[in-house]
Amino acid sequence: MFKALASAANSAVSSLRASPAPLGDRHDDPNRIKQYAEMASALQHSDIPVSHADCASCDLPCDEKNFTGSGPAAQIGNAWDGKTYDEYVEDKYGCLEGMPDTVEQDWETDLAGSGGPPVGRVVVISTGKSNWLRDHVDEEDSLSYQINQVLVDQPNTEKKSKGGNPMDPSTYIKPSAFPTPSTPLTKPVTQLPALYSSSMVSQSDDPTDQMALVFPDWKVCLEVENSPEGAQALWDGALSGKLGRAGRPLQNGGEGIERRRSWVLPYRAIVLLCSHKNRDKRCHIAAGLLRPALIGCLERNGVTVDEVGMSLARLDGPPLEDLVGSDAEREAEVGRRIENIEGVHGGEGGEVGVFNINHLGGHRYAGVMLILFPSGAYLSYGRVSPHEIPRVVEETILQGKVVPGLIRSGAGLARPGAANKDKGFLSW
Repeated sequence: MFKALASAANSAVSSLRASPAPLGDRHDDPNRIKQYAEMASALQHSDIPVSHADCASCDLPCDEKNFTGSGPAAQIGNAWDGKTYDEYVEDKYGCLEGMPDTVEQDWETDLAGSGGPPVGRVVVISTGKSNWLRDHVDEEDSLSYQINQVLVDQPNTEKKSKGGNPMDPSTYIKPSAFPTPSTPLTKPVTQLPALYSSSMVSQSDDPTDQMALVFPDWKVCLEVENSPEGAQALWDGALSGKLGRAGRPLQNGGEGIERRRSWVLPYRAIVLLCSHKNRDKRCHIAAGLLRPALIGCLERNGVTVDEVGMSLARLDGPPLEDLVGSDAEREAEVGRRIENIEGVHGGEGGEVGVFNINHLGGHRYAGVMLILFPSGAYLSYGRVSPHEIPRVVEETILQGKVVPGLIRSGAGLARPGAANKDKGFLSW
């Protein structure tokens, strides 16, 4: 009996010793840094472009044979010009604080996998507001309401993701349902679009019409009539899973309900900040803090910012509805226009759209954001404070790399066998 008790006690002690160290409630907690470094390795082995900057603060040994000169061992001491991250941020951007105590964050559960990525289309509607009813599609005077009425009548076979394992990227980063730019759609996409309302102000000529951003198409649809007929026409001409990025050609001479016109977006990236106070005040507070930090960091790197949608008022070239030719030819033209966006493949310059949106999920991880790219890549980030914004800008927006400690989910990020890995997921 005593031997059995002693054996059980020894097993319990061994179990305690083997248990992972608790993770602190800060990104710079040593145990979190180690976890982020391990996540970076797992992401790289899954062909997902990832930042290894956390390795500069990690004392884990690097496995040199698993990397090709651009991995952790090559970056230690150089991630932030040889400085600590705090020193680097202070010197380049000034004082960027963490979240105030009023924004209570969940640091106990896994961030990675906390929100399933939209692998189909994402549709963002102009409302000119940053707060909505608890469910934004309940606002009956909005185009979001009208589009939702169309969506509920469509078949949907998508299964929601349930949880994730930070060390298994396949549980929270999925392939996109769409091909890359310039490539025609070869089979219908069965996933329904994810629908959001935004703070954008419509740039349509008719003040009663709204506009819609459509991803991964990377286009804006202007002159969308705010009516059941207008929503149905938007579905038939741009949102149906049977359509590629170019959408449906001009119908009925472009008159009446078919007056809608679409152009490729001029932005190199779009950041959508959850600001939905009627769902949870934490994201409302967080969005107000993240926005000026984003703008400051982007402008410091030579990137201009559109906060309203003004850059969509007058776009160059004929609308996509006027493109002629085969589906392949029309898709190739869309790809050519996307390719010509300034900064589309990384570096400084170009323009980023920064808009507020409704409930994105995961308010306990405030601030949360969705970042979209012309390449078709989507990322959802959480636990973002102003202090992390330089990493969002420099590593994700400018370089096309995942920041391990911020990732909730993603789609279309993997780049197996990419010819130029320096472009990250900005390439296609």
